[in-house]
Amino acid sequence: MTNTIRWPDGEWTLPDALALNPTVPPAEVRQRLATARAAKTIVQTQKGNGKVPGKFAVVK
Repeated sequence: MTNTIRWPDGEWTLPDALALNPTVPPAEVRQRLATARAAKTIVQTQKGNGKVPGKFAVVK
């Protein structure tokens, strides 16, 4: 996990984060998102389901 992850501004979905970081493996982006959520630096603003993707935001 030496790649730098850039998170989108405002509210965003996981596909937005994957599109912003095309050179980083998707599994690493997901792992970093989980780590950031555990550290409370990223919060989930909308819970997703099979039809609607979840939305996230960076806490400043």
